[in-house]
Amino acid sequence: MENYQHAVFFEAKSLSDEELGQIQLYFKIRRRSGGGDCEIYKVGNNTYKISFMQKNAQERVLERKDHVIKVEGQEDIHVSLRHENVAESSEQPTASANQKFASAKRVEKVLKLDHYLLRFLSEFKKAYSELEKHFSTISSTFKINIDSEELVVVKDPGTEAIFPLKKWECAVDEVFEILKSRYIIHFEVESDKSAILEENSFLQSDNLKIYFEKLTCLAVVVGERKEVEKILKFLSGLQDKQQVQQECCVSEKQYDLIKEQFEPYVKANLPALKITQERAGVVLLKGPEKEVHAGEEELLKLVLGIKEKRIPSHRALMTFLESSGNIQHFQNRFQQSLRSPVMLETSGSDLLLLSLSDGALEEAAAAVQRDVCLETVHLENTQKSSAFTKLKEDLNEAINQANRGSVKVEPKYQDESTTDPKVQLVGYTTEVNKLKNIVLEYKRNHQNHHASLPLPRPEMAEHFSDILAMAGMKKSNVEIKPTCSPYPCIHLTGPRFEVESLKDSLKSFLQSLATKRCEVKGPGVQPFFQGESTRTLQLVKNSYMVVILPIEDVPKYTSSTSLQPFASASSQDSMDFDKDLNIKVVVGSLEQQQADVFVAPMIQTNMTSTLIGSSLLNKAGQQLQNNFNSAKGNHTLKPGEVLEVDGTQALGCSKVFFIECAPKGNKHKSEKALRSGLGRVFELCEQNSWGSVALPVIGPGIVLSIPVKDAVNILTQEICEYVSVSTGLLHTICIAIMANYAHSEEMFQTVCGNLSAKMVDNTGEALFHSLTSDLDEIIMPVDGIELHLVFGDITNETTDAIVNTTDFKDFQTAGVCKDILTKAGPQIQAQLTGAQVARGQIFTTPPGGFPCKTIMHVCGLRDPGVIKTLAKEIVVQSEHGCYWSVAIPAICAGQGGLDPNVVAKSILEGVKDGVQGANLQHLKRIRIVLLKINVFLAFKATAKQIFGGNAQLTAPAPLVPTSVITRGRSGSTRSSRSHSLTLPVALDLSSLVTSLPDTESRAAFLVIGHTNNEVSDACRELQQAYKDQCSTHTFFLDEIRCLTPDEMDQLLSKVNSLHLQIDTSSSDIWVVKGLKDGVNEVVRLIQDALRRQVRDKDQSILFNQVTWCILGSRGIWQKVPKDVNYKLEKSDVKDGIVDAQGVKWTVNLRKMEAKACHSGEVTALKRLENLSDFSLPIYWDNMSQGDSLQVIDLDPSSTEYQTVKADFKNTVTKTELKIQRIQNMDLRRLYEGRKIELENKNGSVGAAEKILYHGTSEESCSSIMKSNFNRNFAGQNATNYGHGTYFAVNASYSAQNKYAVPAADGTQLMFVARVLTGYYALGQADMRTPPVHVAPDRYDSVVDNMQNPSMFVVFHDCQAYPDYLITFK
Repeated sequence: MENYQHAVFFEAKSLSDEELGQIQLYFKIRRRSGGGDCEIYKVGNNTYKISFMQKNAQERVLERKDHVIKVEGQEDIHVSLRHENVAESSEQPTASANQKFASAKRVEKVLKLDHYLLRFLSEFKKAYSELEKHFSTISSTFKINIDSEELVVVKDPGTEAIFPLKKWECAVDEVFEILKSRYIIHFEVESDKSAILEENSFLQSDNLKIYFEKLTCLAVVVGERKEVEKILKFLSGLQDKQQVQQECCVSEKQYDLIKEQFEPYVKANLPALKITQERAGVVLLKGPEKEVHAGEEELLKLVLGIKEKRIPSHRALMTFLESSGNIQHFQNRFQQSLRSPVMLETSGSDLLLLSLSDGALEEAAAAVQRDVCLETVHLENTQKSSAFTKLKEDLNEAINQANRGSVKVEPKYQDESTTDPKVQLVGYTTEVNKLKNIVLEYKRNHQNHHASLPLPRPEMAEHFSDILAMAGMKKSNVEIKPTCSPYPCIHLTGPRFEVESLKDSLKSFLQSLATKRCEVKGPGVQPFFQGESTRTLQLVKNSYMVVILPIEDVPKYTSSTSLQPFASASSQDSMDFDKDLNIKVVVGSLEQQQADVFVAPMIQTNMTSTLIGSSLLNKAGQQLQNNFNSAKGNHTLKPGEVLEVDGTQALGCSKVFFIECAPKGNKHKSEKALRSGLGRVFELCEQNSWGSVALPVIGPGIVLSIPVKDAVNILTQEICEYVSVSTGLLHTICIAIMANYAHSEEMFQTVCGNLSAKMVDNTGEALFHSLTSDLDEIIMPVDGIELHLVFGDITNETTDAIVNTTDFKDFQTAGVCKDILTKAGPQIQAQLTGAQVARGQIFTTPPGGFPCKTIMHVCGLRDPGVIKTLAKEIVVQSEHGCYWSVAIPAICAGQGGLDPNVVAKSILEGVKDGVQGANLQHLKRIRIVLLKINVFLAFKATAKQIFGGNAQLTAPAPLVPTSVITRGRSGSTRSSRSHSLTLPVALDLSSLVTSLPDTESRAAFLVIGHTNNEVSDACRELQQAYKDQCSTHTFFLDEIRCLTPDEMDQLLSKVNSLHLQIDTSSSDIWVVKGLKDGVNEVVRLIQDALRRQVRDKDQSILFNQVTWCILGSRGIWQKVPKDVNYKLEKSDVKDGIVDAQGVKWTVNLRKMEAKACHSGEVTALKRLENLSDFSLPIYWDNMSQGDSLQVIDLDPSSTEYQTVKADFKNTVTKTELKIQRIQNMDLRRLYEGRKIELENKNGSVGAAEKILYHGTSEESCSSIMKSNFNRNFAGQNATNYGHGTYFAVNASYSAQNKYAVPAADGTQLMFVARVLTGYYALGQADMRTPPVHVAPDRYDSVVDNMQNPSMFVVFHDCQAYPDYLITFK
């Protein structure tokens, strides 16, 4: 640049690099502009400088101030030059390109044309001739002056008349325009293109000429426009084939720094190289390969010379510089003030400075760091209030003032919702500091300040809000926090000036108040003012405009003596406890259950001596054996003792109780050991607070061989014995029955029957809460009908239609078919004999003697497909026959031998096919009756699979509690038990008086007001308010002595909780003092107790006279609790009744029916009138006192009938035709008396009542029913075991013809008898009384076999009772 000292200047706006290149090229060519070698660059916003190497070049271009530069394809560029870099004050007149000269002789006009165009016109004849022709038409000639670059047009003399001067000049201009539009000039400065033109001289023609300047490598193309454009297009296409391009990674800022060095270098040395920046960060070099590589090398060398300085900063500061345009501001400033330009870039949170000079870089960095900054002011411990909004307003005003013209500062508010809000200021340091001072001033004014104000009493601190309300002070930003620790005061926290102002105001207000201590004495005074009478305090406050504060130096009332329940430990058994015990009868093995305790039998302290123990060991593994050995040690247990063994995780129980049993051989010992063991099990559960126990029916197995009924009787008796005295800690007893055991069905029926009959004890109290089982009847709604799964015997059904399964050949083999046909009669059997029934068809007959409308006989052929077809057809025919209900057995699952699961699937799918979509109008109930447990379980599981998606399995008689709390747990609603036990007559009540708390108490208040008079009046009003709410009541000592222990406990509890005072100064009265409500409660308690005692006495008396019963869910009659018994007898049933299981019923006494409120189930009620010395058994029908004997035919569908029948059918293959209940009050009264006698005599063995059988003849039957079994008739059927009355364990023995003598029609008779066996011995033929047991007492009966008796003989007429009479055939 030092060689270019001769400068000229011009003004232009926003010239591109390409336009600057065209201007520089124009002024380099002397023939075009008069100039020479030069440089051009920008020196101001719109000012450009052209520096020439030679002074005469400067002078030549200034001779023509205005230059027009033609650019191909673009508008012309007009440049007005001046010598100095100063904007001209006024526009100079522009010299016209057309100069006019006038002389006296001629008129001419001089046109300035390009040197090369003038040469072309003069050298080419065609062009010259055309120009002559144009001027001749306007009466003119012309002269070409190449050296002066002029075309002189001369007007012919004497043509003034034709072409006046003005018209002529216009005509010359038109020719001039034609000339410019027809011919163009192209200056090719690129050496490679010039070389191409020189090498291809054939391109010249009559219409085009190419001139070459050797020194400048310039080629000038002149000619007609079309020809020139054609040559240029050819030239460009040819060159593009020879060019390459290269991208160089150079940022815009970097390129701006080296541009002044790089572009002159390219123009001087690489004229064919083009430089473009098509995208950010990339410079594109395009041209001949050699020049591109040379340009790239020079460019990268210059980039390496750029110096960098990184200033670590904050992202917020960088954002401010970028968004406010201050980066460009700094760059412009540095360009003017520094010797070397400095560029600025942001890089993340850093500022990057670029320059070619280290010195300039350091100066720029110092300036940036000095001139801009970021400040953050923390406003912690300042009160957030409306003042903060004012701060923002003040800052915004200051910012608007600072940012006039350009953005110099910006604020940002951070963490406004936290305890430490911040104000961030970013911008120029001067402006930032001004705003910072505003924020700091706010912080100082609103900094949290704390002050304390002492209070005279702690009560004032506790209720300072009330005092503050009296002051009527306006709400402020100060937080007021009263406290009593370490001394009474209030803490004020907030802005300093507000805190100090409020403190002064409060201090002055407190000093102006009047205060007085008010003390009120009497029983219950504190709860009076603390409870509902807080309204009294409020009224006094409002009336006298005072604040009343409780004074805490008077302790709140607490009993000085811990009152204990009045009942002593000895009377614990007679205390009132609800029985929240649930008994579950489940099908499955013991190890499958979930309970706290498992119970298992063992012999000779050997865990695996029974199948149950072995099963537990198999599941639990060796750990159980180890636990057993550890618990056993070296001890050998005696029969009836229990070994406590820790459970294992695999078993899922906490303990296993092993009962040591007596091996078979001595039935008495076995039963006694079992009773003792079970009693000990329940005792241990109670002592250790176990909540649940699971146990099997112990005894019927091969190891102990106790008959099923005896084993079940022992278990159920022990359960009931435990429940009658328990405290209720044990809430669940699970009785597990194996499904495939030989006597599983009998065991299940006996367990459920025994427990159902004992849900209410003889006092009218419920023994346990619920009894559920896995075999409860299941009801499933299926397409508008009810599908029932019933565990039972189909011969007991009373549906409209009965399905009988038969092979149509064998009618004599014992089974369901024989029983149905026997009841139906020989005419029905005759219709079946020889009947030809097609596969899958139903043979229908009338019912005969069977209690139904029709019998459908089917044969399943042991084929699942046939069974499914039959099931569907049964549904279809039932609907066609207009039958409302039908009972179906498990076809082919019994004697047919098919898998129960296969049978279940076939029958249920057949029923489903028959029901779904059929829109049945008549058939509404289908009962599938299943005789075996395993078959019932198979149907139950299959039903869930088939109907599980749209059916819910439910028990028919849900035991739904109605929700109360029992024994400390959430349990079911039942009538609470209340024993009316009066206190001992000789009780010393003085011991109770001494346990009463001293309930004399005081309530003290601090009364605060504006004047002393108001305060004194308020104190008097408080005293009077308490007195108005007090009362006394006098009780005679005889009334107190009538209370039960529970009621006395309630009395003492109410005296304590209601803060009453009892005056016992008089020997025969108690005076209760205190608040009216409390005294009235005690009065009601004693009066209710007196009424309850009368009512309980009436209920107990009535319960012995009249017994109301309800038919339970399993068809077994149950007593209702005595309070319900009383309501039913008095017809007080408008609110319904609640039975012993907590189920609520509505009652219709006219129909003697009850309807469950929850499920809608309807069941029967009955009323039994007892004699003074005899209560009718609950399964009897009612008898009047004049009726000593009634024989009742049992309903075959009743549970009673089914139970008697099931026991009979266990050993007898014959068919029962009728079962009658014998109700003989005289005989039963004697029997019950003998039973009590034996129970008192025999201790744990008791009367040992058993259900036995006695076959008889038609002649003897009536006598037995009237006068009982008569041992005087002994010997009619042998006396092998003594001269007494014989009873068989198995009905099959008594069914023999020699005992049950057939009548003329072939029917036989057998009594089901209740027999008191007590202690028994081996009988002998000559015995007329049992042998001596323990002198002087004798055994109660004798047997045929001590190890396994099949026959019992009694010698006392009252020791047996004929319970039922079975007629069979």
